[in-house]
Amino acid sequence: MARHTPPRLLQELEARSPEKHSHHSFAQVQQANMESPERKFDDLQHHEITPQLAHTQGEEIQLATRGDLNTAADKTGLDIVDVVLNRVAEDDIMAVSRNSLQMNRRAVLRLAGILFVMGMNQAGYGIDWAVIGNINSFPTWHNYFGFGNTGAVLGTLNALMSIGGFCGAPFLVLSDNYGRRSVNFLGNFLVIIAALLQSQAPNIACFMIGRFILGFGTSLCTSSQYMAEISPLHLRGRLVGIFGACFQIGSVLMSGVMVAFARWTTSNWQWRLPLLLQGLPAVLVCIFIYFLCPETPRYLVMKGRHDEARKVIAQVMTTHNDINSPIVPLVMRQIEESLEVATTGKKTLRSSWDFRVFFTRRVAFRTAVLVFYSLFQSWNGGGIIGTYISPALDTVGITAPLSQTGINLGLTAIYFVFTAVGAFLIDITRRRTLIFAGLISCILTQTAVTITSWQFTKTGSTATAGLTVFWVFLYQVLSAMFIATMHNLYPVEILSLPLRAKGMALYSLIQSIAGVVQTYGISVGIGKVGYKIWVVYIVYNSLQLIVVYFLFPETSKLSLEDIDYIFETPKENPVKLSLRLEAARNQREKDAASAQQQ
Repeated sequence: MARHTPPRLLQELEARSPEKHSHHSFAQVQQANMESPERKFDDLQHHEITPQLAHTQGEEIQLATRGDLNTAADKTGLDIVDVVLNRVAEDDIMAVSRNSLQMNRRAVLRLAGILFVMGMNQAGYGIDWAVIGNINSFPTWHNYFGFGNTGAVLGTLNALMSIGGFCGAPFLVLSDNYGRRSVNFLGNFLVIIAALLQSQAPNIACFMIGRFILGFGTSLCTSSQYMAEISPLHLRGRLVGIFGACFQIGSVLMSGVMVAFARWTTSNWQWRLPLLLQGLPAVLVCIFIYFLCPETPRYLVMKGRHDEARKVIAQVMTTHNDINSPIVPLVMRQIEESLEVATTGKKTLRSSWDFRVFFTRRVAFRTAVLVFYSLFQSWNGGGIIGTYISPALDTVGITAPLSQTGINLGLTAIYFVFTAVGAFLIDITRRRTLIFAGLISCILTQTAVTITSWQFTKTGSTATAGLTVFWVFLYQVLSAMFIATMHNLYPVEILSLPLRAKGMALYSLIQSIAGVVQTYGISVGIGKVGYKIWVVYIVYNSLQLIVVYFLFPETSKLSLEDIDYIFETPKENPVKLSLRLEAARNQREKDAASAQQQ
């Protein structure tokens, strides 16, 4: 595998070479590396490299791969963190990425086309949340099917989408066999069918089938994985964050439409038409995905289509579609190394459904992070606002359908605005900081909602009800900035390329199970205990805060492949190693800044 020597490590090795004063200097090697990042050390033979140094590079530096970092550290006398840090920082790949892509009109249009198509997936999901959250306040819907706005029937209807997601999630692994785009297309095609079934349902059974198919199809939309893999490295957090905000675009637009539908009280089209509109984003995805969205280079490399992968990297990560740009060989090398280290054999359909790797010791830490992060995203309390806002408002005396729909529109609109704000926080804020801030915000605002809801039961005060709504709005603001923007990014980051499709399938499975428990539990629980259901989330979020501190590593400012070192460095705790790497990287940046000033 073509690679060049980490500058700091090469400097250390050269210092040990007895022939260092008569041969090629470190500065010359470093300059050569800068000129050709993918060049092997052996390619510099015309500069009189000493046999000893060449041997050292071939033996010790080559050992600095994910499986042999301890050996490399022992032989060089460096701390293992120095070995990892030098490997991660050797190309300064984030800087190369920034320099390779200048946002001119053509580059912006390329990325905007991708973001539009993938964003439609999120917008469609947001439309469903808005529709289900709002039609629950429409008497025409309840009268047609004959059930109330809480209870087992409503819980089952909402849970069926999660059950469909649970059944569909294992098929997400097909994206490693047939491509990210093909599986995404299939998922959206199923969403179109589901929208037709729900909107035209003559009875509750047909409606339930539609909900199940909707969940199944949604689980196959590989958009978050696609966006993380296709995005230019220095824009990954921001683009994935904006992609996540598209959920709210669909939700806020549909919530606005639902305000108008709330006045249409004499026809079943009051609820049928919104359900039909669920299929519109899916139609757009199916039309444009093969025209505007190239296959991801990571999938292409897995399939041995290296030339196509290089063209895609040049297309999305360079200003002028320049295949000779330095970023192209750097990204290719990282992808190839990731596969070289982790791939154990040819991928078949049968092996695609083999999830045993997640229960091996080597992958156990990733699995634990994935499971707890999935639960955190599902059980932080947002489900009450997203799906059960109508009965939640009932508990504080706000029962008019138009009032509930208007509040829901406001909640959705403010969530959209601050999700967009959060998208720009991702690349300038640590991942752990965002997660901590999100959990603490949940705990504080949910506690406030519980207290004011309790006061309302004692006084029946309109002011107290208004204060409760204020706390719910504040929860939306903070949740949007700190939680929503990370939903589509962090799980992709913690999974290596060979694990990513299966890992995202597992992530969806867990979220589906958690979603079934939550949607059914809230529906039944809110009818029995009312506002006290918030206490369950306060306790859970407090426990999750402890889990995050000890289990969730820092992944900011690293490429997807470099993050693998955090999990695969032998005998190192991933959280502690990630923090040590972050501290060392920050110190290196300060030293570089000081050197430039001098």
